[in-house]
Amino acid sequence: MKKFLSLVLALVMTMSLVTVSAGAKDFSDSTKIQYKEAVDVMSAVNVISGYAEGDFRPTATLTRGAAAKIICNLILGPTTAGALVADAAPYKDVPTNNTFAGYIAYCQKAGIISGYADGTFKPANSLTGYAFMKMLLGALGYDASREGYTGPNWSIAVGKRALNAGLADGLSGDFNGVKAVTREEACLYAFNMLQADMVEYEKNSTVIVGNITIKDTSDAKSKRWGSSAINDGNIDGKKGGDGYVQFAEEYFNKLVKSETTDDMGRPATKWTNKGDKIGTYADKANQTYYKNVKLGNIYSDLGMTQKDEHATVIVNGVEATDVVVSKNNDRKISSSSANDGLVGDGSIVEVYYNEDDNHVTIVVADVYVGEITSKETKAADPYVVVDSKLQMKTVDGTNYTGYTGNATHFECDTSAFAEDDIVLFTYSQAEKSIQTVVKAESTEGIVSEYTLTKSLTLADKEYKYAKNIVFDFGAENTMRTKNTYTIYTDANGLVIFVTESEFKPTDYAFVLDAEASSQTGFKFDRAKLVLADGSVKTVYTDDNYAGYKGYIVTYRANGDNEYVLRKAPNTTFNGGTISDSMFNADSAIPTQGVLTGGKTPVRTNATTSDFFMQNGNAKVYPGNDKTLYANSETVFVVAESDRTGTTYTSYTGIKNAPSIDPKNSAVAEMVYYVRGNNLLGFVFVDATGCDVVNGRNDITFLAGKEGMSKLKTDSDNNSYYVYNAVVDGKITTVKVSYDATTLDAGVETNRVYQNVKYNNKGTIATGGAEVTGYDVVENNTTGIWKLSGEYTIGLHSSTTASASTRYTVASDAKMYLINTDGVITKVDDVKDFKSDATAKVIALLDKADGDIAYLFVQETDNGKKEDAGAAATPVTSLVLGKDGSKLKATVTGTTEGKEYEIKVSMIVSGVEKAIGTYEFTGADGNTVVTLPIAWGAGVTYTATCGDQFATYTATV
Repeated sequence: MKKFLSLVLALVMTMSLVTVSAGAKDFSDSTKIQYKEAVDVMSAVNVISGYAEGDFRPTATLTRGAAAKIICNLILGPTTAGALVADAAPYKDVPTNNTFAGYIAYCQKAGIISGYADGTFKPANSLTGYAFMKMLLGALGYDASREGYTGPNWSIAVGKRALNAGLADGLSGDFNGVKAVTREEACLYAFNMLQADMVEYEKNSTVIVGNITIKDTSDAKSKRWGSSAINDGNIDGKKGGDGYVQFAEEYFNKLVKSETTDDMGRPATKWTNKGDKIGTYADKANQTYYKNVKLGNIYSDLGMTQKDEHATVIVNGVEATDVVVSKNNDRKISSSSANDGLVGDGSIVEVYYNEDDNHVTIVVADVYVGEITSKETKAADPYVVVDSKLQMKTVDGTNYTGYTGNATHFECDTSAFAEDDIVLFTYSQAEKSIQTVVKAESTEGIVSEYTLTKSLTLADKEYKYAKNIVFDFGAENTMRTKNTYTIYTDANGLVIFVTESEFKPTDYAFVLDAEASSQTGFKFDRAKLVLADGSVKTVYTDDNYAGYKGYIVTYRANGDNEYVLRKAPNTTFNGGTISDSMFNADSAIPTQGVLTGGKTPVRTNATTSDFFMQNGNAKVYPGNDKTLYANSETVFVVAESDRTGTTYTSYTGIKNAPSIDPKNSAVAEMVYYVRGNNLLGFVFVDATGCDVVNGRNDITFLAGKEGMSKLKTDSDNNSYYVYNAVVDGKITTVKVSYDATTLDAGVETNRVYQNVKYNNKGTIATGGAEVTGYDVVENNTTGIWKLSGEYTIGLHSSTTASASTRYTVASDAKMYLINTDGVITKVDDVKDFKSDATAKVIALLDKADGDIAYLFVQETDNGKKEDAGAAATPVTSLVLGKDGSKLKATVTGTTEGKEYEIKVSMIVSGVEKAIGTYEFTGADGNTVVTLPIAWGAGVTYTATCGDQFATYTATV
């Protein structure tokens, strides 16, 4: 027993305070943990845990008191250990009320620990690396007295043996035995100890003859398995085992280590405990490069003595073409004869060498640049969505199409990122998943020069390009020296993303017309521009820009107040070539718009050959077989013409831009400027005749019946109804004109509309449209039900939850409860709704992901309590009377087994005063309820149950 306890002590002294068991990936400070594999494994076998606050604190030092607690937890179990108390102070510096007193007292009585000579224990003291290694070696079976671990210079012997046993393997930097051990270092040392051989001594005897002592001892040797070796191979990983006992094989017999590969194709170690996967961890590479490297250099760097004719090459998790790693081979991993274009500056190249079979594995990971387009913070596993700035390629050079949907999600601590952050990430095409994401470092300055495809000089410093560099503004050769840019660099200082420091929408315009002075007979050249704010401006220009008609341009005024125009790069017209032919004749503009040659918009199931533009959807299809993307900076100017003229409306950001929907076969045209990576910068859309749905997607909910007023008429003879309402997520009241027939003015049912229009009196007028920005899946249907799952709800059932339609509710959904008085309150959590078989529900789904975006729940008063199960038949009558000395109520129309409520009041001096609310279970058809109210002669009582009302004056 003492030997076992000494082993336990050596293990648990590696750890500090234990509270909540979790893998390292679950710790709130997991990004700060350097030795993740060690912490994960030690956590999985319940040797270490995090703090109550959810963190791990990897750099905190160990304490003796916390170690005593862990010893007790392991020996006794946490429940029994937690009940330990100290009857008396075990040491003079450990009073009975000390947090660790019970644990220390137990360990003292069991002979597991001892204090100092002065009678203290020093529970808060830390442990040095040497002291900790000595404990671990003792756990492995090394005898302290034989090995020289006591007396002078004991630390030298401990350090030498610990390093030879591999207990410090994987440590960053050199082992410093004098320094106090941190929690994560302790994990690493103990993790290595789990995999180390236990030792034993074959000879250990002493014979005394007279005054002569003869010792017969031997050196420590690795302990072998006897006849029972069922766990042999659990840790060494060899088939059938290696015949030796590793520590974990003896004391953690359900812990298994096996060789595998990770998602990127790297040789890796997989750990399981009791059949549950702990994790897969890439082995440390023998060599790492960040560029395309000569195969002969790999040969020499690995110290190889014979070539590998078939070295494996894996790129982004997918096997590529084998190469020959041989002496003085000048061919590179990526060359014209093999893996052309797959490796370059900035690629992460990890080389693994198996000396046993002389085989080389080369694993290449591309580093991509992306943008955080959204993040989900409330999901069980929070994640960010990463939009790649570059079209990924497969190993055969074709476009990779798997980077869509959930493949763009990365589970992480979302507080580390904000929307629109520029990030660097690696990606496994084999698993269709992002592997790592880090925020990119940026530098801003003036570009003084650049060498095409090679480098640029910014703020007087030269930066070389990474293989996967992206120019956000288009082609590299459109970059202008003496202008300010922001560059983003990878871990090696290579430029991977270049963008204009400030994209200014006010710098862009659409050229409606341009004329040379010779055409007009005037002295000056001029141009007619639609600016980014939607205004139209005719300007004099410094040159003849007649050829710029129909283009997106940048502009500035020079010192003579003449405008200088420059074509924006990559300007495209969805109907074909930019020319005069894309413009309608003036006579056709009122009905067909400024431009011609477009396509009919498509709202759903669009392909790249369709015109598709929907509010909030980052994908935009101009209709020319291209997929473009919009973000929060994209500027849209939308033109709509009629017989009164053409209006130009400006929107910034796809979340504010309108949806262009089909209407009467009208077509839409688009002229656009692409900033880079198919990202739209400035967009001119002619949507004449189409259904332009206001980009704000304003949703107006009107509460009917109790939530609306009678018809009112003001002093100006304007007639309207006042409704309790929700307008674009805000609870308010609105006036609805009495003649707003398209809004069903005066109708008492709840309803929703999109983009209603107000007159100059602030009253909702006859305009407004049906909801097209969302799918209305429930429109005053009956029933709402609480379901299992954090963001789920059941709707459209007046009987049971199992009969309801299950929906997912978006984490940012706008939800409201309307009570029987028509009062609207906001609901923050879907779980705050109660099951109600009679509630009336309106639900709007987000078209992009199908989640509920808006939810309106109207309580109904049928006398039945909420959460009472299936619907009850509304009561049809209520009569008050007396039953002996008590009041009684007779309720007609009840459903057997359902719960109901009666509210009772009395009239005192003409004022109604509530007595109370009383619940009862209904019978089939009629229910007589004796109320716990003693009646008084001459007193008038009133009662309500559901929609029924009764009054009764008691008489003797």
